[in-house]
Order: sequence, then C-alpha cells, then structure tokens
Amino acid sequence: MGYIPTDLHTLQSKAAENVFAIGDATSLPTSKAGSVTHFEAETLTRNVERFLAGKPLEGTFDGHANCFIETGFGKALLIDFNYDVEPLPGRYPLAHLGPLPLLRESRANHLGKLLFQWVYWHALLPGRDIPGISSQLRPNAKELV
Repeated sequence: MGYIPTDLHTLQSKAAENVFAIGDATSLPTSKAGSVTHFEAETLTRNVERFLAGKPLEGTFDGHANCFIETGFGKALLIDFNYDVEPLPGRYPLAHLGPLPLLRESRANHLGKLLFQWVYWHALLPGRDIPGISSQLRPNAKELV
C-alpha cells in the first residue's frame, strides 16, 4: 500500500538504516490517529539522536494510541490501547481516579474531546508534553480481566 516498512518498536525503516518513519507513512499495525504520531515522536527523536551518535536504538514504542469517538447527542467514547492491550474499561489518564471513563459513552468524554482541541493547538503542536500523559500505555489504568 506504499507505506514505509518500519520496525514496530524503534521506528527505523527496514529498507534503509538511516531512515526513520512516523505517523501515516509507517507500515505499523496501529491506528493512523494523531495520538499515535505524538507518542511515536518520543521514540523517534531519541533514536535519531542515538543513530547519529552510533549508539544502539531503543525499542520503546509500544503502539500506544488513544482516541475520542463522537457518538452524538453531546457524548463520546474514549479508547486507549497498544500492540498488546486491546481497548479495555477503566479511567484515563489515572487508574480509578481519571476523569474520563474508557469504553463508556459519556458527556465527560465529549467535553474532554472539545478541551483536547485547545490542548492540541496550544500545547502538543508547539511540542510541549502534557504532564501525566505517557507515550507508553499504562495498563494499570485499565480493568484487566
């Protein structure tokens, strides 16, 4: 399909060692959501630096994705998953304390999506991290059954 063949965890191209890929261009079996690209960026920057310094790459990208899904009538779902953990119920971003329910339609998730638009343009796009939001999935925020 024209994607860059990419290592699942290092984001290095499988076709050329001096090429790294991120976002929609990768062959990774992940969502093509913006959250994935944001989470990939942490691994990608570290690995480009390590590659240029002649150091071994770190396989730290775990396929983490999260996404709001509008369901209508002022409600939305929120899903959070990675390569190994399917979307599960729980709270986001903190286990049992997070304000946003996972896999449950709610007005809080709809409001979270609206707030996230501001966060995206004013924090993420300029390259700032959001405290408490990890680029790797935190399974303890899930109800692992």
